Amino acid sequence: MNKHDIDKLVRWSVDSDLKKFAEDAYGVTGTAFDVASEGEYLRDKFRQMQTHFIMWISGLDNKNRMRLAKNITFNQEKGE
Repeated sequence: MNKHDIDKLVRWSVDSDLKKFAEDAYGVTGTAFDVASEGEYLRDKFRQMQTHFIMWISGLDNKNRMRLAKNITFNQEKGE
């Protein structure tokens, strides 16, 4: 990981809303997002990402970490 990667991670964490967070980190989209966003689990994870970032990211399983890394890289290359 280099400075550019850290910059992308920081930019993603600041710019993400609940929907983007759910999609990029957990793969929750569409109807699944509508259902999940009504509960507390997803909202609690989003709050944890905002307030205790290292704790949140260390708690991600490998599949979710890989998804997040891919999505952050892809979104940054598209200019989002």
